[in-house]
Amino acid sequence: MLMGASQMVGAVAGHNNQVSQVDAQNRQILSGYNQRKAAYEKSNLDRVGLYAAKLIDVEIGQDEAALSARKAESQVDIEEDAAMRAILAQDEELQLKQMQARGFADEGGRARSFGVNQARLAGRQRGKLEAAASELMVQGYINKREARLKGDRARTELYRGVNLGAGLPGPAPAMPEYLDYPSPVGAAVGVALGALTVASGAGAFKGGSPAPSHSIPGVEQSAAVKAGWPGNLNY
Repeated sequence: MLMGASQMVGAVAGHNNQVSQVDAQNRQILSGYNQRKAAYEKSNLDRVGLYAAKLIDVEIGQDEAALSARKAESQVDIEEDAAMRAILAQDEELQLKQMQARGFADEGGRARSFGVNQARLAGRQRGKLEAAASELMVQGYINKREARLKGDRARTELYRGVNLGAGLPGPAPAMPEYLDYPSPVGAAVGVALGALTVASGAGAFKGGSPAPSHSIPGVEQSAAVKAGWPGNLNY
Protein backbone atom coordinates (compact mmCIF):
# COMPACT_ATOMS: atom_id res chain seq x y z
CA MET A 1 0.00 0.00 0.00
CA LEU A 2 2.81 2.41 0.85
CA MET A 3 4.45 1.67 -2.45
CA GLY A 4 1.23 2.45 -4.33
CA ALA A 5 0.69 5.70 -2.44
CA SER A 6 4.28 6.72 -3.02
CA GLN A 7 3.86 5.95 -6.70
CA MET A 8 0.73 8.13 -6.90
CA VAL A 9 2.37 11.04 -5.08
CA GLY A 10 5.51 10.76 -7.22
CA ALA A 11 3.49 10.79 -10.45
CA VAL A 12 1.51 13.87 -9.41
CA ALA A 13 4.56 15.72 -8.08
CA GLY A 14 6.60 14.93 -11.16
CA HIS A 15 3.87 16.17 -13.47
CA ASN A 16 3.39 19.36 -11.47
CA ASN A 17 7.13 19.99 -11.47
CA GLN A 18 7.30 19.62 -15.25
CA VAL A 19 4.36 22.01 -15.64
CA SER A 20 6.08 24.57 -13.40
CA GLN A 21 9.33 24.33 -15.38
CA VAL A 22 7.61 24.76 -18.73
CA ASP A 23 5.54 27.62 -17.34
CA ALA A 24 8.69 29.42 -16.14
CA GLN A 25 10.42 28.91 -19.49
CA ASN A 26 7.40 30.21 -21.41
CA ARG A 27 7.27 33.28 -19.21
CA GLN A 28 10.94 33.91 -19.96
CA ILE A 29 10.19 33.59 -23.67
CA LEU A 30 7.32 36.04 -23.31
CA SER A 31 9.47 38.48 -21.33
CA GLY A 32 12.16 38.44 -24.02
CA TYR A 33 9.53 39.05 -26.71
CA ASN A 34 8.07 41.99 -24.78
CA GLN A 35 11.54 43.50 -24.45
CA ARG A 36 12.19 43.16 -28.18
CA LYS A 37 8.77 44.61 -28.96
CA ALA A 38 9.36 47.60 -26.65
CA ALA A 39 12.75 48.25 -28.27
CA TYR A 40 11.16 48.04 -31.72
CA GLU A 41 8.43 50.52 -30.82
CA LYS A 42 10.99 52.88 -29.26
CA SER A 43 13.12 52.77 -32.42
CA ASN A 44 10.06 53.71 -34.48
CA LEU A 45 9.28 56.62 -32.18
CA ASP A 46 12.90 57.76 -32.31
CA ARG A 47 12.88 57.56 -36.11
CA VAL A 48 9.71 59.64 -36.42
CA GLY A 49 10.90 62.12 -33.79
CA LEU A 50 14.26 62.56 -35.49
CA TYR A 51 12.54 63.21 -38.81
CA ALA A 52 10.26 65.80 -37.22
CA ALA A 53 13.32 67.54 -35.75
CA LYS A 54 14.99 67.50 -39.17
CA LEU A 55 11.91 69.09 -40.72
CA ILE A 56 12.09 71.93 -38.23
CA ASP A 57 15.81 72.40 -38.90
CA VAL A 58 15.20 72.41 -42.66
CA GLU A 59 12.43 74.98 -42.32
CA ILE A 60 14.68 77.22 -40.24
CA GLY A 61 17.58 76.73 -42.67
CA GLN A 62 15.41 77.56 -45.68
CA ASP A 63 14.17 80.73 -44.00
CA GLU A 64 17.76 81.73 -43.24
CA ALA A 65 18.81 81.04 -46.84
CA ALA A 66 15.93 83.12 -48.18
CA LEU A 67 16.74 85.95 -45.77
CA SER A 68 20.41 85.83 -46.75
CA ALA A 69 19.46 86.05 -50.43
CA ARG A 70 17.22 89.06 -49.81
CA LYS A 71 19.98 90.77 -47.85
CA ALA A 72 22.41 90.14 -50.70
CA GLU A 73 19.95 91.60 -53.21
CA SER A 74 19.39 94.62 -50.98
CA GLN A 75 23.14 95.14 -50.71
CA VAL A 76 23.41 95.07 -54.50
CA ASP A 77 20.64 97.68 -54.72
CA ILE A 78 22.41 99.89 -52.19
CA GLU A 79 25.74 99.69 -54.02
CA GLU A 80 24.01 100.27 -57.36
CA ASP A 81 22.18 103.32 -56.05
CA ALA A 82 25.37 104.77 -54.60
CA ALA A 83 27.24 104.27 -57.87
CA MET A 84 24.34 105.70 -59.86
CA ARG A 85 24.25 108.82 -57.68
CA ALA A 86 27.97 109.31 -58.26
CA ILE A 87 27.44 108.96 -62.03
CA LEU A 88 24.56 111.43 -61.98
CA ALA A 89 26.64 113.92 -59.98
CA GLN A 90 29.46 113.67 -62.52
CA ASP A 91 26.95 114.01 -65.34
CA GLU A 92 25.60 117.21 -63.83
CA GLU A 93 29.11 118.63 -63.67
CA LEU A 94 29.70 117.72 -67.30
CA GLN A 95 26.40 119.30 -68.33
CA LEU A 96 27.47 122.52 -66.60
CA LYS A 97 30.80 122.42 -68.41
CA GLN A 98 29.00 121.95 -71.73
CA MET A 99 26.81 124.95 -71.03
CA GLN A 100 29.83 127.07 -70.09
CA ALA A 101 31.71 125.92 -73.20
CA ARG A 102 28.81 126.95 -75.45
CA GLY A 103 28.91 130.42 -73.83
CA PHE A 104 32.56 130.83 -74.72
CA ALA A 105 31.88 129.68 -78.26
CA ASP A 106 29.64 132.67 -78.92
CA GLU A 107 32.49 135.15 -78.29
CA GLY A 108 34.34 134.19 -81.45
CA GLY A 109 38.06 133.85 -82.13
CA ARG A 110 40.23 131.47 -80.16
CA ALA A 111 37.77 131.39 -77.29
CA ARG A 112 35.20 129.94 -79.65
CA SER A 113 37.51 127.12 -80.72
CA PHE A 114 38.48 126.40 -77.11
CA GLY A 115 34.84 126.22 -76.00
CA VAL A 116 33.91 123.76 -78.73
CA ASN A 117 36.69 121.41 -77.69
CA GLN A 118 35.57 121.59 -74.05
CA ALA A 119 31.99 120.89 -75.07
CA ARG A 120 33.03 117.91 -77.13
CA LEU A 121 35.17 116.54 -74.30
CA ALA A 122 32.31 116.92 -71.86
CA GLY A 123 30.02 115.16 -74.31
CA ARG A 124 32.38 112.24 -74.64
CA GLN A 125 32.70 111.98 -70.87
CA ARG A 126 28.94 112.03 -70.50
CA GLY A 127 28.71 109.22 -73.01
CA LYS A 128 31.10 107.18 -70.94
CA LEU A 129 29.00 107.85 -67.86
CA GLU A 130 25.85 106.69 -69.65
CA ALA A 131 27.64 103.50 -70.69
CA ALA A 132 28.86 103.00 -67.12
CA ALA A 133 25.32 103.51 -65.84
CA SER A 134 23.96 100.91 -68.26
CA GLU A 135 26.71 98.46 -67.32
CA LEU A 136 26.01 99.12 -63.66
CA MET A 137 22.34 98.23 -64.11
CA VAL A 138 23.20 95.02 -65.97
CA GLN A 139 25.79 94.01 -63.40
CA GLY A 140 23.34 94.76 -60.60
CA TYR A 141 20.75 92.49 -62.21
CA ILE A 142 23.36 89.73 -62.55
CA ASN A 143 24.45 90.07 -58.93
CA LYS A 144 20.88 89.99 -57.61
CA ARG A 145 20.03 87.00 -59.75
CA GLU A 146 23.12 85.16 -58.53
CA ALA A 147 22.20 85.89 -54.91
CA ARG A 148 18.66 84.62 -55.54
CA LEU A 149 19.93 81.44 -57.21
CA LYS A 150 22.38 80.84 -54.39
CA GLY A 151 19.56 81.02 -51.88
CA ASP A 152 17.42 78.67 -53.99
CA ARG A 153 20.26 76.16 -54.22
CA ALA A 154 20.72 76.23 -50.46
CA ARG A 155 17.01 75.71 -49.86
CA THR A 156 16.88 72.86 -52.38
CA GLU A 157 19.87 71.16 -50.80
CA LEU A 158 18.21 71.34 -47.41
CA TYR A 159 14.99 69.90 -48.81
CA ARG A 160 16.81 66.93 -50.34
CA GLY A 161 17.80 65.86 -46.86
CA VAL A 162 14.17 65.23 -45.85
CA ASN A 163 12.26 64.72 -49.11
CA LEU A 164 12.32 60.91 -48.71
CA GLY A 165 10.39 61.05 -45.45
CA ALA A 166 11.18 59.37 -42.16
CA GLY A 167 12.04 56.07 -43.83
CA LEU A 168 10.51 52.65 -43.41
CA PRO A 169 10.47 50.86 -40.07
CA GLY A 170 12.57 47.79 -39.58
CA PRO A 171 11.11 44.31 -39.29
CA ALA A 172 8.94 43.78 -36.26
CA PRO A 173 10.00 41.05 -33.84
CA ALA A 174 8.48 37.68 -34.70
CA MET A 175 5.94 36.11 -32.41
CA PRO A 176 7.64 33.70 -30.03
CA GLU A 177 7.14 29.96 -30.09
CA TYR A 178 6.18 28.66 -26.69
CA LEU A 179 7.03 25.27 -25.23
CA ASP A 180 4.30 22.66 -25.05
CA TYR A 181 3.10 21.66 -21.63
CA PRO A 182 3.53 18.01 -20.61
CA SER A 183 0.52 15.82 -21.13
CA PRO A 184 -1.27 14.76 -17.93
CA VAL A 185 -1.67 11.28 -19.40
CA GLY A 186 1.63 10.11 -17.91
CA ALA A 187 0.65 11.36 -14.48
CA ALA A 188 -2.77 9.75 -14.86
CA VAL A 189 -1.18 6.42 -15.71
CA GLY A 190 1.13 6.69 -12.71
CA VAL A 191 -1.78 7.52 -10.41
CA ALA A 192 -3.81 4.66 -11.86
CA LEU A 193 -1.00 2.19 -11.32
CA GLY A 194 -0.49 3.47 -7.80
CA ALA A 195 -4.19 3.10 -7.14
CA LEU A 196 -4.11 -0.47 -8.38
CA THR A 197 -1.17 -1.16 -6.12
CA VAL A 198 -2.99 0.30 -3.13
CA ALA A 199 -6.13 -1.60 -4.02
CA SER A 200 -4.20 -4.85 -4.38
CA GLY A 201 -2.57 -4.33 -0.97
CA ALA A 202 -5.90 -3.53 0.65
CA GLY A 203 -7.49 -6.61 -0.92
CA ALA A 204 -4.73 -8.80 0.41
CA PHE A 205 -5.40 -7.60 3.96
CA LYS A 206 -9.22 -7.63 3.73
CA GLY A 207 -9.53 -10.69 1.53
CA GLY A 208 -11.20 -8.85 -1.30
CA SER A 209 -10.36 -6.67 -4.18
CA PRO A 210 -12.28 -3.37 -4.24
CA ALA A 211 -13.10 -1.88 -7.55
CA PRO A 212 -10.39 0.57 -8.61
CA SER A 213 -11.37 4.20 -8.72
CA HIS A 214 -11.33 5.86 -12.13
CA SER A 215 -10.67 9.34 -10.73
CA ILE A 216 -7.15 10.81 -10.77
CA PRO A 217 -6.67 12.54 -7.45
CA GLY A 218 -3.96 15.13 -6.89
CA VAL A 219 -3.01 15.76 -10.53
CA GLU A 220 -2.70 19.50 -10.96
CA GLN A 221 -2.83 21.44 -14.13
CA SER A 222 -1.50 24.96 -14.32
CA ALA A 223 -3.84 27.82 -15.07
CA ALA A 224 -1.99 28.22 -18.35
CA VAL A 225 -2.90 24.66 -19.39
CA LYS A 226 -6.52 25.08 -18.38
CA ALA A 227 -6.87 28.40 -20.19
CA GLY A 228 -4.74 27.31 -23.14
CA TRP A 229 -1.21 28.82 -23.38
CA PRO A 230 -0.44 31.52 -24.31
CA GLY A 231 -3.95 32.94 -24.30
CA ASN A 232 -3.84 33.64 -20.58
CA LEU A 233 -0.86 35.94 -20.88
CA ASN A 234 -1.06 39.67 -21.39
CA TYR A 235 1.53 40.53 -24.02
